[in-house]
Amino acid sequence: MRWVSGRSEMDTHANLIGEKFPDFSLKDSEKNTVSNENLLGCWSVIFFYPKDGSPGCTIESCSFRDKQDQIEALGAQIIGVSSDSVSRHQRFKKKHRLQYTLLSDPQSRLSKKMRLKRTLGFMRARVTFIVDPEGVIRGSVTSQFNPIKHVKSAIRQLEELTIIA
Repeated sequence: MRWVSGRSEMDTHANLIGEKFPDFSLKDSEKNTVSNENLLGCWSVIFFYPKDGSPGCTIESCSFRDKQDQIEALGAQIIGVSSDSVSRHQRFKKKHRLQYTLLSDPQSRLSKKMRLKRTLGFMRARVTFIVDPEGVIRGSVTSQFNPIKHVKSAIRQLEELTIIA
């Protein structure tokens, strides 16, 4: 099954569905190295967001926090990715009581591998990928300006994908 949610004319990442999630090695908020090997063995909800502390990103991150039990019950882990530093991620996680992994992509290398474009030429993309236990991208969601709908759409895709898996 192929899932794409959002405005498809802007979804340059949609053609990644069915492809292996690209190789990466990034630091999390605890300074641990996380790589694509950490995706194997369970479903992953990987969301790329513009910036820690911005209004939309805070809403999105807290929405994922509030739905974490539901997502984990479906056998998935949550991973957030932005260009923020490890120390900024530490503060953001503490302030908003986030219990899932945040990865620092300061040079946007992973974002570039995922072909994420900037909205309006300057705003980093808000895109979520659903990755299966073998590391294959099975779904994607984009909703730059509606973070709550974005999270709901990602969960709906995950539910559908885990039912048929």
